[in-house]
Amino acid sequence: MIIDRFSTAFRDGLSGLYSEAYFVEVFQREWNRMLREQDALSILILHPHLNIDKEDDRFAFKVLSEMVESSTKRSTDLVCRFQQSEIAIGLFNLDEDGTETIVHRIINGANELNEVITNLDISIGGLNILPSNQIEINDMFEITENLASKAEGKGKNAYEVQYYQMH
Repeated sequence: MIIDRFSTAFRDGLSGLYSEAYFVEVFQREWNRMLREQDALSILILHPHLNIDKEDDRFAFKVLSEMVESSTKRSTDLVCRFQQSEIAIGLFNLDEDGTETIVHRIINGANELNEVITNLDISIGGLNILPSNQIEINDMFEITENLASKAEGKGKNAYEVQYYQMH
């Protein structure tokens, strides 16, 4: 039997991305793996500035979701629909340069989509971190949300990336 990727519980029906519940489960497991291996990971949160209650914006969100998912090339990268109208990305075994590469790929993709979807505007917050037992995962997502909000002040299709290190 072939499984439809849109009808399974771990995929979101609108975007086709992973569900938030699946993302959280896998992210926690990968966080612990990165902690053991002493390797860095990145969290990206994308604010698409769309109202998904509107038909045109739902279509734009779907197209944007497909572009973002295709911007992450590795099988370990994890992209999900997050908090109703955002997109979260978990990038494991990735340094600062790799994080910047993914962010630029997404920004370039959004700029190209502007030819198809008028007035597409995204803000991306990114956090590259070396996991530690002194760090709460929820705090990392809050910091990343704040970085995405800070990116909004920079203008259209902007980002703010930060490296987080415990002292």
